[in-house]
Amino acid sequence: MNYLEELTNTIQRKPEGMAANISSMILQIRKERIKQSLIDMDTVEHRQQLIATIDDVMYYDDSRAESVNATWFTMENLVRPVVWIAGGNNQGNFNELKAAAQKNVRAMICIGNGSKALIDTFRQTVTDIFHANSIEEATQIAALVAQKNDVVLFSPACPSDSENYETRGNRFINAVKQLENEHYQ
Repeated sequence: MNYLEELTNTIQRKPEGMAANISSMILQIRKERIKQSLIDMDTVEHRQQLIATIDDVMYYDDSRAESVNATWFTMENLVRPVVWIAGGNNQGNFNELKAAAQKNVRAMICIGNGSKALIDTFRQTVTDIFHANSIEEATQIAALVAQKNDVVLFSPACPSDSENYETRGNRFINAVKQLENEHYQ
C-alpha cells in the first residue's frame, strides 16, 4: 500500500484521528528521509575521516582542523583513548583543549613550530608527549604507542608551517597506508 492509499484509508476509518495520523505519517517520512540522507552522505575529506583500522587501532585524518575549536569539537566526540598528533604553525591558545585532552588523550606527538607551545600547554595534562620532525615520523611513533581500541588522531589544531591541509592530510594518509601495507605483508 502506498502513502496515498494509506492516507485515504486513515481518513475513511477515523476522521476524528485524521490529524494525528497524518502528522505521524509525515514525521515518519521525515525521519526516514533524514536517516537515508545520513547514510548516503559521504564524509568530508580530511575531516574526521577514518583511514584504516590496524590491530584494533583506528587512524583518523582530521587535518582540516586547523583551529583549536575544530580540534576541540573532534576530541569532544571521541569516546576511545586517543593518541593525538598535533602541531604546525602555532597561532592559537591551546589551553581551551586541556579539558578534552585530559578526558581522552593518552599520548601526544607534536610536530612543527607549534611543538613547544603544545608541549608547554599539555605537560601537566598528558603523560606521554613526543616530538616528531614530520607527519610520517609522528605516524610511526603513534603506531608504536597506540594500544588496542585506541584512536590515532591527526588533528593539528593550527595551520601548517609550509603546506595546506590537503597536502598535510594526504601525507598522513600515505603514512597510515604504509603502516597498513607493512602490517598485512
